[in-house]
Amino acid sequence: MPRSTDAMMGAKPKNLKKAASRILADFRPLLGVFIFVIIILLASAALSVVIPVLLGAFVNNFKNLATKVEGVYQVDWPEVFKQVIIMLSFYVGSALFIWLADWIVVKISADYAFDIRAKIKAKLDRLPLSYFDKNTYGEILSRGTNDVDNISRHMSSVINQTIIAVSMFLGTVIAMFITSWQLALVAIAILPFTILFTVLIAVNAQKEFKKYRSHLGKLNAITEENFSGFKVVKLFNKEKDVAAAFEGVNEIMMKADWKSQWLSGFIFPTMRFIGNLGFIGVSVVGGLLQDPGNMVAFFLFLQMFQQPFQQIGQISSIIQSVLASGERIYNLLDEEEMESEEAGALSTEDAIKGEIVFDNVEFSYSPDKPLIQNFNLKVNTGDSIAIVGPTGAGKTTIVNLIMRFYEVNSGRILLDGVNIRDYQRATLRGAIGMVLQDTWLFADSIRENIRYGRSDATDAEIEEAAKQAHADHFIKTLPGGYNFVLNEDGTNISQGQRQLITIARAIVSKPKILILDEATSSVDTRTELAIQDAMNKMMIGKTSFIIAHRLSTIKNAKVIIVMQKGQIVEIGNHQQLLANNGFYAELYNAQFSGRNPLAEPEQESDNSEAKAAV
Repeated sequence: MPRSTDAMMGAKPKNLKKAASRILADFRPLLGVFIFVIIILLASAALSVVIPVLLGAFVNNFKNLATKVEGVYQVDWPEVFKQVIIMLSFYVGSALFIWLADWIVVKISADYAFDIRAKIKAKLDRLPLSYFDKNTYGEILSRGTNDVDNISRHMSSVINQTIIAVSMFLGTVIAMFITSWQLALVAIAILPFTILFTVLIAVNAQKEFKKYRSHLGKLNAITEENFSGFKVVKLFNKEKDVAAAFEGVNEIMMKADWKSQWLSGFIFPTMRFIGNLGFIGVSVVGGLLQDPGNMVAFFLFLQMFQQPFQQIGQISSIIQSVLASGERIYNLLDEEEMESEEAGALSTEDAIKGEIVFDNVEFSYSPDKPLIQNFNLKVNTGDSIAIVGPTGAGKTTIVNLIMRFYEVNSGRILLDGVNIRDYQRATLRGAIGMVLQDTWLFADSIRENIRYGRSDATDAEIEEAAKQAHADHFIKTLPGGYNFVLNEDGTNISQGQRQLITIARAIVSKPKILILDEATSSVDTRTELAIQDAMNKMMIGKTSFIIAHRLSTIKNAKVIIVMQKGQIVEIGNHQQLLANNGFYAELYNAQFSGRNPLAEPEQESDNSEAKAAV
């Protein structure tokens, strides 16, 4: 169920400067393209700045284009049209340059989103399982989807408007001083107030944007978990509690979004108010010192002078949102990865036989909560090893260590005399077939779900595996048989049927080592016996690890290991352990008498193998 708030929200302090530098670093290979974009946007700004100069000159010279003959003004229309066309061409040229820049940057943004998603996917493949224990799936998905899309959608407007705003500001200031230094000083006088209000509003809006992006991940996590556990929510009548939790986070998001947008919305009217003060000042001074043409040009300059601050004000909220998303993405990309493969690690399964040795292995999920301590065990090739014990004893942890889902803290695990660290993870796991209590199926046909165990398996091999797993009969009763398409997680068939399919998937993979973690927990007794018979045949010649709570299913195991608190407390076959009349005998008899064999209930760790099971 839902994890802690700290895990969802992240404990690291925010560092938007670092996020900005990381985003810029990702775009560094495209520096040449950005220089080209800057050049064409500078050209666009230059054309925009020249237009008021042309218009001012046109107003001042209009009297020369209109002469009074016999009381009637005659206008030199060809010259008027010529000057108007020149001004229009400047407008069109400026717009075309902006369009071209938008097209280039939008393409760059789409490529960035593609690349960053690929990086996130590759990063997730390299992260240890401990990361997924501490972070909800909804939070992780939010970073790979919402945050990436947020950057991609807004990158073009951030880049283009920022470049245009800066170039427009500089060009307008230069043009104003050339036109009239007195009026330029009046316009510049309002600049400190513009900057002060923009910064004050942006800083306060930034806090709310950060809060919104963080809680968006938390809301996704709550939604994903509650839809995944929908039946459990219904079973325990937790609809009101779930709705209350959702509403609480949703309300925080709503307030953060409202405050950020409301604060950002202050920028535009504030700029308009300060800009109007500038118009008044220019009107008063210009009316005393300037001719009409210069006044017209300067009014346009003043509007263009204010426009960059209005643009920056409008995109400041977008910039803050983009940086908040970038920070969350790069925090994920900076997470500590699994240990890298050893140089020259073995990459072939051909030589693997199945002898496994635990040599003084120690492991814990948390440094302050020991679990596996001084664990020693030798399993010969072809042996069937059953592991039993109370919940939290470390049973599933042992097989997780064999699979290298987690690395041992000390000691070593040998496979055929070779440290499992000296095998590539893909090679090690390719030699192991694993059937879990929690089934996992994907939205595709039953045939492809079974073939997932071995991609080159033929249809005949798939059907043979299904027969051995006693799944063939029920599969043929479904519409389309082996082509029947399962829903996500296989929810359109029963839990027991899902487990049969996962067993068939393990059979078709032809593993050299077999791990069965409560593999028959969801089937009826009759089917369990039939599956057990198929498993016994499949385990011939293979090293097998069987984790089971129903002790009747492991009576025929060659060796039974009894674990308690991370250590082996008994070892032997079924008859020997019953004769010893120890902890195993108590567990076995308790399943028929109903008596609790534990005098003192075992305190389970927060990081028990039940949590860490894959």
